[in-house]
Amino acid sequence: MLATTIGLLRERGYAGLRINDIAEASGTAKTTIYRRWPTLTHLVVAAMQHALGERAFEATGDTEADLDSLVESGLGFLVDGRSDLLAVALDIHRQGDTELRSTYRQSIIDPIREQAITLIATAVERGELEENTQPDVMVDAVIGGLVYRSAILAEPLSLDQARAFWRSVLSPRRCQSPQPRRPSK
Repeated sequence: MLATTIGLLRERGYAGLRINDIAEASGTAKTTIYRRWPTLTHLVVAAMQHALGERAFEATGDTEADLDSLVESGLGFLVDGRSDLLAVALDIHRQGDTELRSTYRQSIIDPIREQAITLIATAVERGELEENTQPDVMVDAVIGGLVYRSAILAEPLSLDQARAFWRSVLSPRRCQSPQPRRPSK
């Protein structure tokens, strides 16, 4: 059902998606679908989670390696020819359904974004990045740049290019020799 849902989202977009069509295409009764997912929103978000795959991330304390891993696990769908899921995600976000957008954001976007913000904030605390670095702005700039390149410019993006991109965005904010921040008085 999840793969069928993603297939229909790719083909028709969210506005053209109906539970009846998912049930028919997957050979599943509508009652079975509704027993598992009470609304189309829940089913769509579950289908996207399934399509994106495991996005677990464990920080090691090495900022550069951690950001590399996070880009690969959290934003990997933007690279290496898998950006068709980005089109589905963008379609979801342009819908007027605030529950859909909110549920999608809480389930798909926020976990990765918050982990990235924490990594940048930790790098600031360690003195690896300038004290006035705004972690949320930095993370949004990286994610926005990667989405722009993939969705708007439609340029293929490799994992190495995505990693080089985040490094180029953070590079001007790096401290020459990391110094821990002094506690505020």
